[in-house]
Formats: sequence, structure tokens, C-alpha cells
Amino acid sequence: MRTVATLSTAERPVAAQHKRALIAACIGNFIEYFDFVIYGYFASVIARLFFPADDPAASLLLTFAVFAISYASRPLGGIIFGHLGDRYGRKTPLAVAILLIAACTTLIGLMPTYHSIGIAAPILLTVLRLVQGISVGGEYGGATSFISEYAPASRRGFYTGWQTFTIGLALLVGGGVASLLTSTLSYEALHSWGWRLPFLAGLPLGFVGLYLRLKLEETPHFASVQAHHDVEKAPLLTGLRQEWRSILIAMGLICAPSACIYIYYIYMPTYLATVLKFDLAQAQRLNLYNLAFYCFLLPFFALLSDIVGRKPMMLAGAIAIGLVTYPAFHLLDPANPGQTLLALGLMSLAFAPHSATALCAMSELMPTKMRYTGLSVSLNIPVTLLGGTAPFLATYFISRTGNAYSPSWIVLGGALLTLLAVLAYRETLRTGLR
Repeated sequence: MRTVATLSTAERPVAAQHKRALIAACIGNFIEYFDFVIYGYFASVIARLFFPADDPAASLLLTFAVFAISYASRPLGGIIFGHLGDRYGRKTPLAVAILLIAACTTLIGLMPTYHSIGIAAPILLTVLRLVQGISVGGEYGGATSFISEYAPASRRGFYTGWQTFTIGLALLVGGGVASLLTSTLSYEALHSWGWRLPFLAGLPLGFVGLYLRLKLEETPHFASVQAHHDVEKAPLLTGLRQEWRSILIAMGLICAPSACIYIYYIYMPTYLATVLKFDLAQAQRLNLYNLAFYCFLLPFFALLSDIVGRKPMMLAGAIAIGLVTYPAFHLLDPANPGQTLLALGLMSLAFAPHSATALCAMSELMPTKMRYTGLSVSLNIPVTLLGGTAPFLATYFISRTGNAYSPSWIVLGGALLTLLAVLAYRETLRTGLR
């Protein structure tokens, strides 16, 4: 009995450290996606304030173009931060990344509009989004590395699944805040100062995340690499030369999530309101209910991946996304909110198994000495090409074809690429981190 009690007491600090590492890593993703969802929710407002034009569709296209342009700098950020993270450790790059993300989010909330400073307003907005893209590019791969390297081997899927849950939670909270402001403020108040409030929340969140990250020690896996003098001096070049297959598979695994996150949740309120003519507050509310359902599903599927494996979960998810998305778009109907909510829920149910599992599978594909760089490259290129451009492409497809269901094509393309990657992926549940 004494031995059991002693072990239990000794294990408590380790368990507590795991939880602190999980929270510290996830808070950066929360700020990142909180910013993106409020940008998506207030896209029509930002279009009027920063890109005034005679044609509202042109203003909206410019707003989403800035959203897409900010992603162009993400691969650069992934390379810079990945190199630092694999050479000197995960902790410091992640601290710098969260500080930059929070600062840019806050400055967007403080920016003067086109009416005040003219053409300088959209230029400054674009610059801030580009800087934010660099920091976000270094955040995602680093946070995934941090969580997977701290997680207990038998629960790595569950732990990394919380990172995806945090993304869903950020979309849920951001959407809730945006819906509350839209439904309670007048048109004038929302356009003059109300839209700024969620962006200003980035500063306190950033300071909390910075404090938590600075208090943590280096991950055990990277500390072991340092102790054995096995640190890679050129992780990007070595990774492209030795791990090109793993990087390509990982890029494929993230294609469907890149499309789904941005079409299902970030673009959807704008789509429902501007294309299908839902009331804006109702569109945001339905999206909010769907996000809550999505968050509810994620821990279950993440835990299940530790039992049945990564590949079955991702395979089921990729196939389900491909089968469900297009019919679900046909069910979206402003005259029938209940049917619309069912359609949104079906898309989330199809997406959740893969979404909850992919980050863990990607982490296990990469060796520790180049994991930060490998994940940053694998994550940022598909997210840039499919995710960052998704709202712009969806708006463009509709305006050019007149087909209200054309945004689903982006998701179907992502699902096909992911299905091919899952078929090439070899199960990593039993092999663990390399």
C-alpha cells in the first residue's frame, strides 16, 4: 500500500506538468482561431469600413483577399520558427509567436478606417495580417510538437485532440461573442466600435499565454535530443531530403481539415447571410450551435484513436466528408432552420473523426529532431492553399458560376487529397514518437 501511495504522489507533479503544457500550447491556437472567426463573422462590416466600393460583392472579395494574403506569409513563419524550435528548443519560439499573434490582433481592433486615413487603412490591415501570418506559421507546428512530446504515450491521441478542440472552442467563443454583439448592438454602434471589441481581447489572452509558456520547461523528447547531441543543424534541408515522404503524407492529411474548418465554420455565417439570405443573427446562431456540437464530438474521437488507431479514424472521416458535404449544402434552407441545423451537424459529424486524429498522426510521422520544422511545413502549405483562400474562392465561385453550392467543391477537393494520404499512411499507434 505504501508503494502505491508513494508512486501516486510522485506521479502527481508529472501529471500536473502535462496539463500545464497542454494549456500553454493550446492557448496560442485559441487566440489564432478566435481572431480568424471574428474576422469571418464581421467580414461584411470590415468590407464596408476598409474597402468601400459601389459593389458590395467587390468589397467582400477584397476583405477575403486580405484574409487569404495573410496566409502567404505562414510558410515563411513556419520555416523561421521551425528552424529555431528544432535547433534551440520549443519554448522560446512559442513564446515569441503568441506575443506577435496577440499584438497584431489587438492592433487590428485599434485601426482607423478608410474614412479616417484613406488608402492607408487597407494597407495597414494587410501588413498586420501578414505579420500575424508569420507568427501563426510558427505557432501551429510548435504547439503540436509541444503537446505530442509532453503527452503520455498511451494517451497521445487524446492529448493532441485537445489542440483541435481548442480550435473548435475558439470558433465557438468567437462566434458567440460576434453573435451577441450583432444581436444586441444597433447597426451604427456595431459599425463604429462594436466590431473592435473582440479583437481587443487578444492582448490579455496573449499575456496569459506568454506567462504560461515562459513557466514551462523544455519538452522531454527534445531535451533527450539535446542531451545526446543529436540536434539537427539544418532541419528543413534534412527533412526535405530524408523525410519527404512523411511530409507529403502529412500535407495530405491536413487538406480536408484546411478546407472544412474554413468553409464549415469561418465562411459559413457569411455564406448563409449573403448567399442564402438568412438573417445575419440567425446565421451566426446556427453556426454557433453547430460549433458546440463539433466541440462535443472531438474528445470522444480523439480518445477512440488511442484505442482503434489513427488510420481507421482518418479513413472514416475522409470518406464521410466526401459523401456528406454536397448533399448537406442542398439542405441549407432559410425557410427551415431545423433542417439547416441538421445539415450543419451532419457535416461536423463527418469531419470530427479525422479532425480529432490528424495532428497526432502527423506528429508521430516526424522524428523529434526535425518535428517542429516538419509539422510547420506540412501544416502551413495546405492551410495556405486551401484554408486561407477558401472564403475568397467560395465567394468567387458563386459570383462566376451562380451556383450556390459551389463552396462545397473546395471541401470535396480537400477530402479527396486527404483520402489519398490516408491510404498511403502507415499506422503509428504502436510505434509512437520517432
